[in-house]
Amino acid sequence: MDAFRMVGREAESAVLRDLIAGAREAGASLVLEGDPGIGKTALLDLSAGEAARAGFRVLRCTGLQNAAPVGFDTLHELVHPLLPLAEALPPRQRTALMVAFALQDGEAPDRLVVSLACLGLLEEAAGERPLFVAVEDAQWLDPSSESVLTFVARRLSQSPIVLVATMRTGSDGAEQWPRRLPVGPLDDRAAAAVLDDLAADLPAPVRARVLNEAGGNPLALRELPAALREHGMERVALNSRLPTTKRLERAFLTQLAQLPAGGRRLLVLAAAADGADLRDILAAAGAVDAGVADLEPLESTGLVGAYGGGLRFRHPLVRSAVEGAATTAEWTNAHLALAAVVPDPARAAWHRASATVEHSEAVAAELDAAAGRARRRGAQPEAVRAYERAAAISPGPAERARRLAAAAEAARATGMNFEAMRLLEQAEAIVTEPETIAAIAATRLSFSMQVGVPGYSRAELAAMSRALSKRPEDVDRRIRILWGAAINARGRNLPRAEWSRLTAELKSISRASPLRSIALAMLAPLGEAAELRARLPALIPELAEHGQGLLTLAIAAESLQDLETAFTAWDLCCEWFHHHGQPADHAQALRGRANVHLLWGRLVEGLADAEYAVRMAQDTGQPLTESTAYATVARAHALLGELDAARAALRAFHELDRLGPLALASADARWAAALTGLSEHRVADALVEFGHMGVHSTRALWAVADHTEAAVRAGRPEAVADAVRTAGTTAAALGSEYLTALVERSRAQLAGGDDAEDHFERALHAGSVSDAPLELARTHLLYGEWLRRRRRVVDARRHLAEALRRFDAIGARMFAERAAGELRAAGEAPSRPNAAAPSPRQSLTPQEWQVARLAADGLTNKEIADRVYLSHRTVSTHLYHVYPKLGVTGRNQLAAALGEVDQT
Repeated sequence: MDAFRMVGREAESAVLRDLIAGAREAGASLVLEGDPGIGKTALLDLSAGEAARAGFRVLRCTGLQNAAPVGFDTLHELVHPLLPLAEALPPRQRTALMVAFALQDGEAPDRLVVSLACLGLLEEAAGERPLFVAVEDAQWLDPSSESVLTFVARRLSQSPIVLVATMRTGSDGAEQWPRRLPVGPLDDRAAAAVLDDLAADLPAPVRARVLNEAGGNPLALRELPAALREHGMERVALNSRLPTTKRLERAFLTQLAQLPAGGRRLLVLAAAADGADLRDILAAAGAVDAGVADLEPLESTGLVGAYGGGLRFRHPLVRSAVEGAATTAEWTNAHLALAAVVPDPARAAWHRASATVEHSEAVAAELDAAAGRARRRGAQPEAVRAYERAAAISPGPAERARRLAAAAEAARATGMNFEAMRLLEQAEAIVTEPETIAAIAATRLSFSMQVGVPGYSRAELAAMSRALSKRPEDVDRRIRILWGAAINARGRNLPRAEWSRLTAELKSISRASPLRSIALAMLAPLGEAAELRARLPALIPELAEHGQGLLTLAIAAESLQDLETAFTAWDLCCEWFHHHGQPADHAQALRGRANVHLLWGRLVEGLADAEYAVRMAQDTGQPLTESTAYATVARAHALLGELDAARAALRAFHELDRLGPLALASADARWAAALTGLSEHRVADALVEFGHMGVHSTRALWAVADHTEAAVRAGRPEAVADAVRTAGTTAAALGSEYLTALVERSRAQLAGGDDAEDHFERALHAGSVSDAPLELARTHLLYGEWLRRRRRVVDARRHLAEALRRFDAIGARMFAERAAGELRAAGEAPSRPNAAAPSPRQSLTPQEWQVARLAADGLTNKEIADRVYLSHRTVSTHLYHVYPKLGVTGRNQLAAALGEVDQT
């Protein structure tokens, strides 16, 4: 390495040395960010050499400008030497990686699973020897590789791995990397020292001008003097009004102008080749009147060099200069020549597309096929680009709309939200075919649920329904659209008139369909709800292979107070989405299952599921699901009495709620805030929060007893009278013991005199039947408080002691403290032998708790890793921390250590 390169980079070098020195304690990543030619690559090379001398294994990859979007190319380049270690990965992750690299056939892998597989592979290699990962020109990584590498960069703390990347200032996606170090121009002293080292013989006036024009850019300090010697000052056309990058390109252009014609044509071919094999480039050279002999002057001038079986430009600015100087004909001919020789069909399709300036169904069909292959490999961003380009050159509107719809769905699936909406709107503007109409509607529905964009208007739905009512074979597509509209109407609490219109349209369709039944159940008026509720359990086997159908069945079952069916459906959803590698949908299912856990008083399990849903939503780019899960996390913490944690989750929710949250998320957040207010005796604040829960009718029903407690404690029982009447009518109509228990507890609080006792007894009976230990405990607590106020202390002690026992078993700390205080006031000392010790859940992080439970169930580390989307070495690290926290020495003791949380 030339010594001049590090002059003036002492501070940056020190940061890199510290990164390498500390890697054995904790891995880390860093992006060197700066302008072209500023010295980023020199710093990367320096740190790679330092790491190699320290015993690290060095892996490298380079992003390529304007490369064909095939997917995972750069990632494959990086980890190819490690693939023999892939056998150590969990099976799902190993398969995902092999499919992504087109080394194996299989279901399209989700990018999260591929990311975990890559992280696991690096961790496996680092277990043998520390790793230094060098990523050059990260701004040109293919999108799929970039997604994986930014994921990895955020999760290196547990292994001896250092990842250093270079990136141009202002590049898209820079914010995805966790740590960036700006690399600016050299100061005047360092720039002068570099120039003296390179061109000490320059006359003083010329030296001053070069220093001024270079602006502290090391590449300019190298190239401008060389260009001056070869071509003279005027030919280089230095001009201080031009950016340094443009001046350098002009300097390179002066070298290109001196080349023989064959050499220039070969350079254009190399610029178009996006990293193709040197043999392919030379095979294509004959078609543009060039050959292997034309390579010699290019190498002798240093413009290009053979590297890794391909041709690499001395600097990306050389490639930019070549591309900018090429005529349209030269560029087109180069791509056509390459399309004729490259063996990869996807690359050949892209070369032909790059050479196409007119509409062509043949080329569009090739790109369509390339997009399909990309999707099957999990390379969704590359599929988006292929579908969009195929749409642009499609000659007819029907195929254009179909390809735009496919691009929109691929963009949605990978979290490219802005692109998905743009493509969706373009497709909607021209669509006429029923199949494409249905596909667009499905994408719009999923997009609405994940990101919060509005669903279709009534007029748009009517137009779609008319379009799909003309042919009998389109009836299932019509049902799917109306099913999606029902989800949107309920989730966003649209006016009831909209519910009625959708119900009428669904009833006009005679075909039996589980999705039709679910949609009707979601929209059902109370008079029809009991009949529809009775049909829901039978739909479970019909939807065994329909993940989204199961998900919406769970929502419908909740709305009709069938919590058993809801939980079964949510649980099956979690298994289904996990089995099919769909973590984005899995996150929604986890949030749903968490909610029923909380209703039933399984607070530990509910919190674990909700926090897992938050992590999954973050990893898969689902802000709406993330905000909804945070609201559920806040509820769980509030019920556990962890008020600081509840407030932190609510803050996270409110940071995301500008996205336009679903009604259930708003209601959950209000519920959590109200429970926190009740625990802190801010009953007026709690009453206000409960008053806003009407945006989601089902959650307002579940919160009726809490709402009543706030109203009574605030001295405003009239504020809840209507809510209790509505809940009572609903409980009776649907036959829900769970809701009956809440209603009777509410009536007991509102009753005067001895009438309260009958309501408390009915609430206890219904609560026992519905198997909801938390609500049963809260009824015991309020009943005991009521009895103590009436000086029936013996009876009060029995209920208060039972409430305390249940609260301690559940882990509801603040409720337990309240019950203990009431018991003391009733003249009995609470017996709480384990109350002072933290529960197992309190001593473990959410991920540690999750891993410990699965290990206790007998799963291996690799099986756990596949189930909870972690690398297997991270699972091992979690267990290493779990054992001392629980006071055990092996996994065979975990079940007993964790078992106390399940006791009620």
